Amino acid sequence: MDPTQSIGSVLKQVRVERSLTLEETSTLTGVSKAMLGQIERGKSNPTISVLWKIATGLKVSFSELLGSGDENHDVIDICNIEPVYESDGKMVLHDVFPYNPMTGFEYFYITIYQGGHHVSTPHLKSTEEHIVVTKGVLRLTVDGQVYDMTAPSALKFNSSLEHSYSNPFEDEVIFQSIVKY
Repeated sequence: MDPTQSIGSVLKQVRVERSLTLEETSTLTGVSKAMLGQIERGKSNPTISVLWKIATGLKVSFSELLGSGDENHDVIDICNIEPVYESDGKMVLHDVFPYNPMTGFEYFYITIYQGGHHVSTPHLKSTEEHIVVTKGVLRLTVDGQVYDMTAPSALKFNSSLEHSYSNPFEDEVIFQSIVKY
């Protein structure tokens, strides 16, 4: 299924299950009524920032919005996972292990090409994000503190703080993000 259609279907399902109008959903998420309607109809391909706002406002996982709740035990070829693009295609996010309430986390495989930058909407309170850089150098900014993380390196932080990821360097950076709820 086209991820745009899937996101729209999940958004509408969550909204209808909670008896929320588009206006009430807009107030909760900070995303305009018009944009929410376009997403529900599959007429808009939302950015990662918009998806995070919706997930945070509706208190659902990012992966739930992507409709990726598959429970198989097969080897996953990350290249076959439909990516989400940000920063004019310079940031590519694969939702490898979607949120599962039993494990309490979700796992993302992310590539940022030279010049890519993404400001993340702060997540729900009491969430942790674990970053593991496996290739290149990631510039991670958390609550105003800048960390240049050279592979192999890792950092854990409170993801309810403002944070951003960027690659001002020549080579691509590949890192994993594990969000623990």
